[in-house]
Amino acid sequence: MQLDYVLAALAVIVILGLAFYAGILISKIKIHTKRNEQQQSEQQEKKQQRNDNICESIRVIALATTQKQCNVSEAAIRLTILLETLVIEQPIDVDKDYPAISALFQKVKEMPTHDKRKDVPAKELKKLDLKRLAFESELEEKIIAEASLLVDFSV
Repeated sequence: MQLDYVLAALAVIVILGLAFYAGILISKIKIHTKRNEQQQSEQQEKKQQRNDNICESIRVIALATTQKQCNVSEAAIRLTILLETLVIEQPIDVDKDYPAISALFQKVKEMPTHDKRKDVPAKELKKLDLKRLAFESELEEKIIAEASLLVDFSV
């Protein structure tokens, strides 16, 4: 009979020990879950802030383009890249939504810019510039119209 009490006491001690251990594990899980939620929230906030900065850049470039303060080739390159850089659930289809901007981007994206222009012979550079100017004049009105749609852009 005394053995029964000893075994019962041991069983109670083991159960209490396991319950205590389970409590510790549950506490760790809650802490880990809270940390993950906090990290996800921070990541979401950073993503939103990044998208807000991109949207602001799109609006500034679009406004400058509509006011003819920004070359349409430059605008097409920058706007296409910025629109494609947005991290959103439904990506923007630049080809479909802004066909003139996309068309000019496709025509000039391989042309040298900035320091790369220094490596191109002057004669070839002049030919490229004439091609670019022809593309620009062909699409300028449409690009300005599309840029006006982006003046108030947001996601």
